[in-house]
Amino acid sequence: MSVTGPQLRSAAALAACVPGIVCRLTTAGGARVIAGAAEDAELCGEGFRELVMRGADAAAHGARSLEVDGVDAATGLARTPGARYFVSPLPSCHTADTLRASDAVRPPFLAMVRGDEELGVSVVRVTRSGAATVPHEHDPNLDEVALAAFSSCLVAHLIATTDAV
Repeated sequence: MSVTGPQLRSAAALAACVPGIVCRLTTAGGARVIAGAAEDAELCGEGFRELVMRGADAAAHGARSLEVDGVDAATGLARTPGARYFVSPLPSCHTADTLRASDAVRPPFLAMVRGDEELGVSVVRVTRSGAATVPHEHDPNLDEVALAAFSSCLVAHLIATTDAV
C-alpha cells in the first residue's frame, strides 16, 4: 500500500511542530528516511517538512510505508506531556473559526493553531492552562477535549469539500 500525499503532508507538519516525533518513511525501492527525534535520524523534523514540501506528491507515489512514532493510531493524536496535537486539513483561519464555533475547547483547556500554508494543513496544540497542567502523558480529559476538537475540524473539512446534492 502506498502512502498518500495528505498522509505525508500531515506527518511532515507534525514532525516540524511536535517535540519527540519520529517519522520513518520507506520507499518502494527500499530506501529508508528517518526524521525527527530518533538517535539514528538523518533529518530533523523541519528538514523532513522541507523534503516533503519540495515534492509531496512525487514522494507519496514512491513511498511504500510511513510510521510516525508518538501518534496514537486509533485517534490520530500526537501526545506529549501536557499537550495533544493533531493535523487539521483546514487552513489556519478556518480551523480557528471551527474550534470557536464547536465549543469543543473550553477553559481550562486552550487550543493553539499553527497554519502551514505550504503543506496546506494546520497543526493544533491542545493544552490545559495554568497550574492545572498535568505534567505526564496520561490525561484522559485532555485526550477527550483534543479528540472533540479534532472531530470538529474533520467534520468542517468534510462539509467544505462535499458538493451539495
